[in-house]
Amino acid sequence: MDWTFYLYIVSGFLIFVAIIITMVAQIKVSNAYDKYSKQTSSLGITGQMLAYKLCEQNNLQLTVRACSGRLTDHYNSKDKSINISQENYNSTSVASLAIVAHEFGHALQDQQGYAPLKIRQVAIKLSSFASTLLLPFLIISILLSIFIGYAGTIMLFVIVVVYGLILFANLVTLPVEIDASKRAKVMLNDMITDENEMVGVKKMLNSAAMTYVASMLVSFVYFLRFLSLFLMSKRD
Repeated sequence: MDWTFYLYIVSGFLIFVAIIITMVAQIKVSNAYDKYSKQTSSLGITGQMLAYKLCEQNNLQLTVRACSGRLTDHYNSKDKSINISQENYNSTSVASLAIVAHEFGHALQDQQGYAPLKIRQVAIKLSSFASTLLLPFLIISILLSIFIGYAGTIMLFVIVVVYGLILFANLVTLPVEIDASKRAKVMLNDMITDENEMVGVKKMLNSAAMTYVASMLVSFVYFLRFLSLFLMSKRD
């Protein structure tokens, strides 16, 4: 047995660990949201009002709209819009303000030409495109394996490339999300005087950041898993 086999075994164990970490991170962010969505901010403004207030303070012209779903808040760089989930759009809670400020942090990144944001946008497009081609390529590879002995190796190579792109997109996402959260904390710290509320803001944003770390870990271990399979197939 060579090191590629041990890498395969270890990666299998790490996949289990990464999935557990992901579940814990999701539970933590859900619990944090449930807790701080019930805590009303002393600012007395809704998520929508905060978005407009931050636009005015930073001289930005953005479209602010409500969107369906739970925790579906996001910034769209294409149409320069902040999309706030309906629950946060009309809420005056600490959780809603933290989330809206975070999304506005992305708007500031976009305005300032923040390089990691641009790299992430390209990486996500590449990984999404590669992912859509993966299934048809796998089908073709399975059919070709009837006639070509090394079709399986080619298939594994393509899977490694796809997961490599996904891993890269997740790696670039981390500094983008962390920076947006830092910006959100600074903006809200200048507005909120209640220390307990700022504790809630920080816990909300920190727990959300852990979900991105978990996603990166999952993509990393799956990349290792398929890389080990590809390397083993070359030795056979």
